[in-house]
Amino acid sequence: MSPLLVVVPALLVVVLGYVLGHGLWSAIAGEAGAEPAGWITGLVLLVLVTRLTWLWWRRRRRG
Repeated sequence: MSPLLVVVPALLVVVLGYVLGHGLWSAIAGEAGAEPAGWITGLVLLVLVTRLTWLWWRRRRRG
């Protein structure tokens, strides 16, 4: 299995979270602090998607 099969979707999830977090922060509080908020949102989204995928995979495998 190629590492790109894991890395590329993970990067897309982080970038999507970054865009959402940056956009929301900019709309609510202005540009100050929007970039860190975007990266944090991206990483949180990556953790959430990883956890949900792991749970889905385990349930599918058991049943």
